[in-house]
Amino acid sequence: MPIETNNLVLYKSERLADTEDGGGKYSGQVIIDGQSNNLFDDISEMDRTMGDVSMRKIFPAVTTNDTDKLMGATVFISQNPKDPNVSALLFSTKDWNDQRKSAQNRVENYLAKGGQISGIPLDTHWQGMKTIQVCLFTSETECSVGDTIVLVSNEGKALQHEQYVRITKAETRIAKIIIDGKEFEYKLATYSINDPLDIDYVGLSVKQWYNNEKSTTIIRESIVADTGEYCASVSIVDDVNVGEYSIKASSIFAQLVPSAQAETAILDSKAVGEGSAYIAGNNGAITVSAYTLIRPDLKYCLGSGVMPNSLTFNLISQSFKDQNGLLISSSGTSIGTIDYQRGIIQWTVDYSNAGSYSFYINFQPATNSNLSLHSDSILVSQNNQSANWTGVFVPIPAPGTTTISYMSQGKFYDLKDNGNGQLKGSSASIGAGSINYETGTWMITTGALPDVDSSILMYWGTPITTFVRSNLTVESPAFEFNLGQQAIAASSVEIKWLLDGVSKTAKSNASGKFTGDATGTINYAKGTGRIVPSLLPQKGTVFTITYSFGEAKEQQIEHVNPDTSNLIRFTIGTGAALQPNSIELTVPVSDFESQYTGSVVLTDVPLSSDIGNLIDRVGNVQGKINYLTGQVEATPFMDKVVYKRIYTVSEYVIYSASM
Repeated sequence: MPIETNNLVLYKSERLADTEDGGGKYSGQVIIDGQSNNLFDDISEMDRTMGDVSMRKIFPAVTTNDTDKLMGATVFISQNPKDPNVSALLFSTKDWNDQRKSAQNRVENYLAKGGQISGIPLDTHWQGMKTIQVCLFTSETECSVGDTIVLVSNEGKALQHEQYVRITKAETRIAKIIIDGKEFEYKLATYSINDPLDIDYVGLSVKQWYNNEKSTTIIRESIVADTGEYCASVSIVDDVNVGEYSIKASSIFAQLVPSAQAETAILDSKAVGEGSAYIAGNNGAITVSAYTLIRPDLKYCLGSGVMPNSLTFNLISQSFKDQNGLLISSSGTSIGTIDYQRGIIQWTVDYSNAGSYSFYINFQPATNSNLSLHSDSILVSQNNQSANWTGVFVPIPAPGTTTISYMSQGKFYDLKDNGNGQLKGSSASIGAGSINYETGTWMITTGALPDVDSSILMYWGTPITTFVRSNLTVESPAFEFNLGQQAIAASSVEIKWLLDGVSKTAKSNASGKFTGDATGTINYAKGTGRIVPSLLPQKGTVFTITYSFGEAKEQQIEHVNPDTSNLIRFTIGTGAALQPNSIELTVPVSDFESQYTGSVVLTDVPLSSDIGNLIDRVGNVQGKINYLTGQVEATPFMDKVVYKRIYTVSEYVIYSASM
């Protein structure tokens, strides 16, 4: 006999209620069609304001007097709620006996635990609290509003407990603490969460966190691990006619659980944020002699920050090196972790039965410095939407500073540079990629298709230019002066000042050098000089300078021809001895083709009372002068940069064909 509409029925489960034991087995009671509230209760004003999820388990069936089968049966929602804030969805657990608690767990398993994130809970957070305080280093990034995090207590132990919470508000501030007489800055993040804590979560004090002690409670990020399939009905945008192959729906999304958004003002922050990079302390590695027990409750301090991927040591006939913060042997065995910023090794194995070990650790010292980030983006459209993306960073990024983010299903996922040229997420499901530090090229494969009209966001920092100052000499404070007069008489300059009420004096000699209570030089020709007092003068000290001067002599030498090596020789003066430190020569120069001309200015620097060097304005020695005879020998030269626009001629051959 044919199967008619009245043969299609819905049976109740044991309990139609939103309690943990709701649902259950097949009851055999038919849900009467057309009756109000025969499946769900009315929505209260409280639920309409705060949100609510109601679940009912039903059993669709065909009731006939024979064994005819209904082919191609489909269950669907024929009419959606009129209230746009109410959604109706269908899903199946494929279990005839499960209860609401199991179904709820299936829905909540949309998120799964991911990797451990930055920060450790500060002290104890008591059951019922709706705020969490977390300690972070100033270079670490706090969580954002809307992130779902997982609090895990006693992970890996019999009493392990975890709770998923969503952050509704995030605030940060920089705090300070004094440890061992030294002031230390750290970031304190305060998160407001949507649900109260279900147990007491024990964290660490700031000092315990600074000493890298292990916390009872850790924080992990959540990753999408949706294994459920939900069905809903949506309205169509345009009318559909018979024979058409496509239908335009109003949306592919429906509300599964209540959600809310909150706005948090961000003040005094850069648009692209700040990153950090490690700067090498020198060009080579240093060696530290270690003698220590190796067990999980002990740490070893290297006394300096460590450049990532530079630490090596040999222990128990094995060679170890650091890799992404882990100390790994050549066979892949890990025996500890390394805190690069503080240079602290945390052992994760117990070799204490053999006593203390003596070994050498090689590493490149480094420090962690904040730096401003560059940013770029690629718009995702229907034409270019894909899982593979490539590009080139300009300027070229520094290792370990790059982050590439993409949005999928309304949530951002980050791929970060691990310093070895790899772009990784907190789990392999988020995606992976690579970056070339020499060319700046990058490539990523996203774990899911990015949303259309979203952007692929890129942030990176450039290498920091530094120089080592440890071996630089510290010059004594010097005072420069200009007498405002040329042709100063030799040995006539005297400088006086007071220091603690005692008169100090410095005098110039025939070579333009100061002696007495200060050293220094004076150029008699220009009237400029500098002195370096033997004892640092007090603030507000007045220097009194007395000197004699005469008339500056000028002379023009004609017909001076260079030899084959561009050496020129000539004599200046009137035959009498010249005053050292009083000579300035202006020599015309040109290139071999006389296309470019100029002049180089040389001044004398006495080597003795008889001989002096002739130097240019940047200190290049270009000749010598004899003060007794006035004889000059010099090979003057001048560097000149010329920019030219060069055009090249290209030839093209055009072929034509006729038919």
